[in-house]
Amino acid sequence: MNDVTRAGDEAAAPPAAGTGSGFAALLRNLRCGLRVALFQRVGRADPVASAEAFAALAVADVALLLALDFAAIGTNGMFNYHELARALMSVPLLLALGLIVARRHPGAPGLLVLPVALMAAGMVLSAVTGLAALAFQYGGRFAGGDYWGLVDPFMLLWWAASVAYAVVSLGGGRPAIRVRNVVAAWLLAVGPAWLMPQGGLWTPRYDDGAPPPGFGGIAEEAAFYAQHDALARALAALEPERPGVADLYVVAAGFYAREDVFMKDVRMIERLFRERFDAGGRTVSLINNPAALPDHPVASLTSLAATLRHVGELMNPEEDVLVLYLSSHGSGDHKLAVDFWPLRLEAIDPPAVKRVLDESGIRWRVVVVSACYSGGFIEPLADERTLVITASSATRQSFGCGVDSDSTFLARALFDEALRRTRSFEAAFEIARRSIAVRERERNYAPSEPRIHVGAEIRAKLAAIERRIGGDRHGGRAGPFLDAPAR
Repeated sequence: MNDVTRAGDEAAAPPAAGTGSGFAALLRNLRCGLRVALFQRVGRADPVASAEAFAALAVADVALLLALDFAAIGTNGMFNYHELARALMSVPLLLALGLIVARRHPGAPGLLVLPVALMAAGMVLSAVTGLAALAFQYGGRFAGGDYWGLVDPFMLLWWAASVAYAVVSLGGGRPAIRVRNVVAAWLLAVGPAWLMPQGGLWTPRYDDGAPPPGFGGIAEEAAFYAQHDALARALAALEPERPGVADLYVVAAGFYAREDVFMKDVRMIERLFRERFDAGGRTVSLINNPAALPDHPVASLTSLAATLRHVGELMNPEEDVLVLYLSSHGSGDHKLAVDFWPLRLEAIDPPAVKRVLDESGIRWRVVVVSACYSGGFIEPLADERTLVITASSATRQSFGCGVDSDSTFLARALFDEALRRTRSFEAAFEIARRSIAVRERERNYAPSEPRIHVGAEIRAKLAAIERRIGGDRHGGRAGPFLDAPAR
């Protein structure tokens, strides 16, 4: 038992911390850590504050991190010894914190009481984070994928609060001493977690077979070098505009690599516009997915900007119309996730889309954004020469993502169903909106509330294109005839 107190104050020391050994001690400490993490009453006698118990927690923590990574990646992985030092960095830091607190005032806890409690609490939070990541990976949007960008900062704040609670509960001392102890604890226990977050102890193996599902085939050698000129090849294949003909140019981007549904949507949309909208030779697909390599360029803000610049140079700005489709998971602050592990790609927000569109010189635009909270794109992109459709309002989730999904609700309803019955985007939106509402009611989902903006000038432009390529009866406007079976 280690019960180091300030020199000369042994008589004032608290009773020895809890005793126990082996697995029983580990379970007792984990229960103590859970109480700390849940901000429940905890005393100095609750943890088993021995050297053996602290060492057991450190080993168990590494084992937990390794197990969670293995569950995410599977057998086609390898041990990442480079991250082992980071996983064990908490050991000396927590011991240093225990020493600082133990020597701060008479009656302070033993050297290991606080380190044991915090190591156990850290394991609890690691388990919560790891299980949330697994749920997100295998359950997609319905497991909270739309909020994933908030998980890391939330967990860091939770950890900071747990550390402060443990120090105040177990450290003792006058208020000024407790404040200094909390500051020291944040510097030693929270600061490193913020500055140097834990990497994977078990990482994908890329030198033996295909990468595991959900992890980036972009790291494969053939795909890596194919991407060097993939965008240039895709853009070079585009046909120029036809003088006197109002052409549609289509740029479709699926930004999220861990779910095939975004790739499937993009390919379906590209096929639709070739078959029904006379856009053959004028479509570009940007896809983040291992299965799309090496034929499709990676989807990012950079590749999107380059594609739009090139398309803008090919188009006749007075005659031709761009159809831009963007799809991914969306966040409450209206950012599209851009994911292709192990690449580090920046999320895309509405001002960024507005900027690259304006820089391209493309005047006539149809923009469709399929993501949660995508209604936040309407106002930044709306003008008289633009039609904007979003899968949801600015405050609602949309549906249809997930590893087992074949199509998002919006892509299926708008493109694969409605636009096969009409060539009017306005009429198609009304059909799709009703269809999505039915699907949501059948599954007891909260309404996504898809949105549309139609500029006065783009309405006339699209009507002319509908007539040119064989618009439906009644000039393509929504009506009873649209309830007929799909052609």
